[in-house]
Amino acid sequence: MSGNIANGGLVVKWRGNVIFARPNEWFMNADDDFIYYSNRNDRNRLYRKQDSASDGKMLVKRSCANVLLFGDSIYFISEEERKIYRCSKDGKGLTLCSNTEAADFAVLADGTVYASPNARRVCASGSKVFFADKGNENNLFALTSFDTRSGETAVFPDIRPSSINVHGNTVYYTDRNRQNKIYRLETSGGSMTVFGTSAEHLHVIDDWLYFMTNKKWKRLSLLDFGDAEDI
Repeated sequence: MSGNIANGGLVVKWRGNVIFARPNEWFMNADDDFIYYSNRNDRNRLYRKQDSASDGKMLVKRSCANVLLFGDSIYFISEEERKIYRCSKDGKGLTLCSNTEAADFAVLADGTVYASPNARRVCASGSKVFFADKGNENNLFALTSFDTRSGETAVFPDIRPSSINVHGNTVYYTDRNRQNKIYRLETSGGSMTVFGTSAEHLHVIDDWLYFMTNKKWKRLSLLDFGDAEDI
């Protein structure tokens, strides 16, 4: 579920159904048994639940952000320290992953944790990570990709993403420079409009792009790019 994390984890597929976060829930992830989330009603502490309508049970007594389920572990950023921790799915075995402060992170397919002090809205696809880079000239937060295998970096200075997600090798983003409309970045480096109205909270589930516009959820097929559907 790492693709959802950069956008708040407000939509998740669980037991065959698409579940939307309740007002107190943030950074949702799920396996076959539980939904894991940061509980806004309890200082953003880590919780899990077996019923989509319940409040669940606290796992870790820490305020956490960017909750990410990978394999048998849960990763998150401690809001007090801004450092990345890992624990088992029952909340035990809490381990510090990095002494460096991070605002966002991703876990790559091989289990490597990627984080940078200047990276925001981090999403991963294969060995590549995509993010808005605070560290480039004039703090432009330009869309940036970094290949963790080759070390190659690509910067798209005209793209200032407020949300990012990936589907295969294609990057979807909302652009601050263009009224937060949704675009897709082609492998050639060109971009095209996907949705022509301001949107936020991009989530990819199966072959659908879920997003919010005018405080309402919609979804768009990533196979045929027809009209966006109301949910």
